[in-house]
Amino acid sequence: MESRAYPFILSLLLLSSFMLSGCLSSEGSNISDSNIEPEEEFQGMDYFECMIFEELERCWNVFVPSTVNLTDDVPLIIDLHGNTVTMQNQRILSEFDEIAEENGVMAVWPQGHDNSWNAGYCCSTAGQMGLNDTGFILDMIGIIALNHSIDEDRIYLTGWSNGCALSQKLANEHSHHFAAVACMSYYLLEDQHPNYFPIPIMEIHGLLDQIILYSNDAIHLPNLEAQEHGAIQNLLMWSDMNDCQGNLPNSNIPSTFYSVQSFTDCENGSEVSLVTLYAADHNPYEESFGVFTGNGGTVDTNGIAWDFMSQFSKTT
Repeated sequence: MESRAYPFILSLLLLSSFMLSGCLSSEGSNISDSNIEPEEEFQGMDYFECMIFEELERCWNVFVPSTVNLTDDVPLIIDLHGNTVTMQNQRILSEFDEIAEENGVMAVWPQGHDNSWNAGYCCSTAGQMGLNDTGFILDMIGIIALNHSIDEDRIYLTGWSNGCALSQKLANEHSHHFAAVACMSYYLLEDQHPNYFPIPIMEIHGLLDQIILYSNDAIHLPNLEAQEHGAIQNLLMWSDMNDCQGNLPNSNIPSTFYSVQSFTDCENGSEVSLVTLYAADHNPYEESFGVFTGNGGTVDTNGIAWDFMSQFSKTT
């Protein structure tokens, strides 16, 4: 992977402690100045890293749970925040650090410029600036892989809202890098990329979403493209991109608080799923965030996302 980062990429392998001026400071332990092997140093670490990417400082938070077996290649979850939200907010809200701890995998929360991502036509500072956020995420993965033994066949994407749109954009444009996507409350905002290769996709959406409507994306974008794009349309778009069999989902699993509609017979062993939360607003997670009440603990949303993603590997 070709790196666009400047030569002074800040790496914890080169620092005896990590306190970076102009970057967010970690509340976790700092690496001591010792002769311990890097794999042992990183066991149980929770740290921040930054680089200069296309003239902007870009940062991310890496969590290596104590449950990780660093003698093996380790799966990686990338969790992308929503517009106006920080990486710390996303970590607290999604609780993917708990998923990582329970399952012995690494997790990373990148920070978007001005708390935003360029994921397509919608409504963010990064989008207005035309930032190369997919390039940033790929370079970030490359730097993490220099410090850790990452299982490159098991890199997963998740995220909320604007971060969900970027997750799907990354899957569309760089599908060979990722094993699966399961994200919350937004859609793919671009056409199929010529180099797209089918990978599993799940989108989770609340019926009561007041920001990105379940039926369409037109509440703040009154244009034809947005009006024709909702949760069902997004499901069908990915089904078409993944060459799934049938015009309708062949699996429909209802439960008390949500349902899962899926195309399970798709090219490359992939699947496409839509999880509909009956009583959730724009925040599909269990806990409240600001004016968004979430699902009140009725649905283990991040658990559903992880159960879906973890089934898949690039080699299976």
